[in-house]
Amino acid sequence: MTYEWKGDEIMRAAEQAKTKALTTAAVLVEGQAKLLTQVDTGNLRSSITHRVEGDEARIGTNVIYAPYVCYGTSKMAAQPYLRPALDENIENIKRIVSDIIGKRLEGGG
Repeated sequence: MTYEWKGDEIMRAAEQAKTKALTTAAVLVEGQAKLLTQVDTGNLRSSITHRVEGDEARIGTNVIYAPYVCYGTSKMAAQPYLRPALDENIENIKRIVSDIIGKRLEGGG
């Protein structure tokens, strides 16, 4: 009886599945954040992006006034959009991760 090592192939598939799951979840949350963002000029909404690196997906913006919109000021009420976008999609994210990683590791997609 002989055995063939498939560990490298399995690790590669797991890494690809992780990246795909994180990217899919990030795109979902990014889209929801854009829908929830209050629009004046549209600059804040259009600046929201995502980035996947390693074991993290980050959704955010580089617009300098974004924290003031999100958390409010002494003169302006908070208009949160990032945390609600994540909170509203927790179950969807769990499903995405489970589906993608499950399919990849079973030899599918």
